[in-house]
Amino acid sequence: MNTDHPISLISPGLRINKFLPVAALYFFVNSIFLPQGLLYTTLLTPFFIVWLYNQRFMKPFPWFFFITIVYACIHLIIGVELTFYIISYILFFCVFVFCCTFYQFTRICSSLRDIFRQLLILNFLLLIPAVIAFFIPDVKGVFWMTTNVSSGLNQFSRLKMFTYEASYYSMLLVPIALYYYIKMLLFRFPNKGIVFFMITLPIILSFSFGTMLGLPLSLLLLFISDIRLFSVKPALRKFFLAALIIFILLTVLFIQIYPDNPLFLRIANIFSGRDSSFRGRVFESFYLAFKAAEEKSLLFGCGLGQFKVVAKEMVAAFYHFTQDYGTVRLPSSVSETMVTFGITGLVIRIGAQIYLFFRTKVHDNYYRLALFIFIFIYQFTGSFLFNIAEFVIWILAFAPVFGEFDKSNVHSKKES
Repeated sequence: MNTDHPISLISPGLRINKFLPVAALYFFVNSIFLPQGLLYTTLLTPFFIVWLYNQRFMKPFPWFFFITIVYACIHLIIGVELTFYIISYILFFCVFVFCCTFYQFTRICSSLRDIFRQLLILNFLLLIPAVIAFFIPDVKGVFWMTTNVSSGLNQFSRLKMFTYEASYYSMLLVPIALYYYIKMLLFRFPNKGIVFFMITLPIILSFSFGTMLGLPLSLLLLFISDIRLFSVKPALRKFFLAALIIFILLTVLFIQIYPDNPLFLRIANIFSGRDSSFRGRVFESFYLAFKAAEEKSLLFGCGLGQFKVVAKEMVAAFYHFTQDYGTVRLPSSVSETMVTFGITGLVIRIGAQIYLFFRTKVHDNYYRLALFIFIFIYQFTGSFLFNIAEFVIWILAFAPVFGEFDKSNVHSKKES
């Protein structure tokens, strides 16, 4: 049977989902009024631990302490700035607790579809004041961030909603976006045009190139991975052909009418090597991670919170900074893993992802496979080590969610 209802904020039975307040906290206001780097989900760590204890889900904790204490001993021998290390270790532990909490939540929650629908609607409702605020300078900064995105795109405004950064906001949207995109492609679904608009517009306004490119790429690779998907719906092949023709026509039209639009300009900058953001994420971050880890240990890295200490002068010299530039962070979770835990940490990270891919049979569920493809690629070009939005995507990829996307159900035309 079809598991989706027409888009409305109230779930069947005229009740708002009981988990919605916590989901809304994570999605909308997790960092509002807090110093950068601190989240409300971090402050809730003691409550999460108590909840996990009551759920009898404490088995992962000994493994966390065993692995991190081994690394801590090595890093202390190598030498670290202890204050930064302790603070970062506490934050790392809080992220771990949140991940355990969210994973256990996916195991016991039977209303994740309702939560996704309600978050989608709330996000779109908030988009209305955000668009109005765009034209009011005094309040624009509440919803939008203005930065130098690329060469020729100076002081460009991007939607961040109540988060601290537009790329982070767009990553929050990824699980919901892929859920509805795949749902609309594979199944009969009500209000397709409206839902597509509600999902896609905020992503476009965030102008996060990693997400804007990663979503269609993950869908394309998903269909390539199983060519049978094209036969699920009789009109699907015609739809893709029509979409391709429309895309080509719109591209040509934009080139003729608006050749200097921000999207085309940034793509041109990427291919010409003039896009500082793309260059910094894909190439420079790995170079700096390698050089910084080399200062301490290529095998085990510099340790938690140590990059800002070890690489401060290195970064200043690399980018020719002439004044204090504040705290620096590598713009890639893989490069940050490399500089923090070295080659061994990188092997553990990628090895765990591959192991869990087969252990949890990600390949048997199209939604989870699309999430895995997206975040596996994205981790090399963005995010950061403590990014809970990234971990949420990983957990959803490995958790037993949304059985209607199981290959057996899709190809038998049965939705659970």
